[in-house]
Amino acid sequence: MNMMIKTIITLAIVMTGLVISGCTDSEPATRQQFNHTLPVVPVAVDVNIGEALADPYAHETIRVTGIVNQTIDVTGYTYMEITDSTGSLWVAGYSTQLDNGTEITATGSLQTEFTSTQLGKIFDIILFADSVSDGTTSVSNFPHGGPHGSGDIVTGDINVTPVDGGTRIEDIQSMSATLDGQVVKVSAVVVKNVELIDEYFLTLDDGTGQLKAKCPNTFNVSQGDNVVVTGSVMTDVDLGSGYYYEVLLQITDVE
Repeated sequence: MNMMIKTIITLAIVMTGLVISGCTDSEPATRQQFNHTLPVVPVAVDVNIGEALADPYAHETIRVTGIVNQTIDVTGYTYMEITDSTGSLWVAGYSTQLDNGTEITATGSLQTEFTSTQLGKIFDIILFADSVSDGTTSVSNFPHGGPHGSGDIVTGDINVTPVDGGTRIEDIQSMSATLDGQVVKVSAVVVKNVELIDEYFLTLDDGTGQLKAKCPNTFNVSQGDNVVVTGSVMTDVDLGSGYYYEVLLQITDVE
């Protein structure tokens, strides 16, 4: 009888241990299920001009309202100086017609010490607007939806012969870590050209691969051109607003 009682007690202890063990094993799965880190989507923060000028890096994306004081049109874009009771701010957006005295709301990101080659002017602080609205209409900053673009692209068989001392695009891509910061020369076809403020955002193709590149718009570059470009290889480039590039060429010369 005593032996039977001991056996029952032993089995009870074992079963209790299994139950506890099972509960313990389930806890990490429960924690893991509810411990995901969700991507943070930038939210536009409403500020006045004085707050924007006081701390340009306080928020990734801001929304500011002001009265148009003056506008300057350049190729594809409009610079707008807006004012409110706290100060004045320059805004750069896609080409639009706005009369002085119009109240607008601009949403975008601030940049400091921006040099406009077209205007020959340095802006201490400027807002690059993703959108500009006067309450009735709204225009997007990028004519092709941003650096990636959504317009036509040159297609067909491409096989460009590299120049002496040149580097093929496939080699730039495969050896990007080694070439980071190095100057290279590339022969390629401009298969896509997106015009941004004071620069072009190009897609180059030499038949071995494609490469994204930034090019000052002081150079005469058009879609479909065969070019020889010289520039510095950059890696892990974050242009903001979700535009990230593992490899990007900063062009300094075009032949």
